[in-house]
Amino acid sequence: MVKTSYRRATEKTRRKIRKAFADLLAKHGSIKNFTVTDLAECAEITRGTFYNYYDNLYEVGVELQAEIEKELFAGPYEFDSADDVEQYVRQIFTFLKQQEGVYRQLLSSEAPVAFLGQLENSMTQRVLMIMREKGIHDKNAEFELLILTSGAFAIVRKYYRNEVSVTLEDISQYLSNKLRIMFEQYVK
Repeated sequence: MVKTSYRRATEKTRRKIRKAFADLLAKHGSIKNFTVTDLAECAEITRGTFYNYYDNLYEVGVELQAEIEKELFAGPYEFDSADDVEQYVRQIFTFLKQQEGVYRQLLSSEAPVAFLGQLENSMTQRVLMIMREKGIHDKNAEFELLILTSGAFAIVRKYYRNEVSVTLEDISQYLSNKLRIMFEQYVK
């Protein structure tokens, strides 16, 4: 019982620290522009409490990135048809939309957060794996998939930085449609 409440309290404090980190990152644009003292104040904890959990600000960023990646890649995805690929894309973009505030904060900064690159790579590899399982070993299909996913996630990055007027739904719909067409073309 004591261990459970201690774990809950520990995780609650770590969440407060990660949220404060994301807030400060959005406000200051770079991890270089705020201190542990700023973060502790924002999270309403002491510097000592911060150092009980982390050695430095960069560890918080790494943990926040890992938390996001874990949530994004948690689900087991099975692809048997173009509908499955489309649903996979929609699930990812729905998750991105639900977590938009955090991602916008992270991506609007200069922080070395690579979760979208990881997501792009994961999506590409999963679709490639399915195509190979279906007997497709076509270089053109692989090239087309790389162009689609790279382009889509470049636009997602621009979206979070407010550099484009498209929505996540627009990007999701376009990518889903193109992957559907490609899947139907190469997977008979």
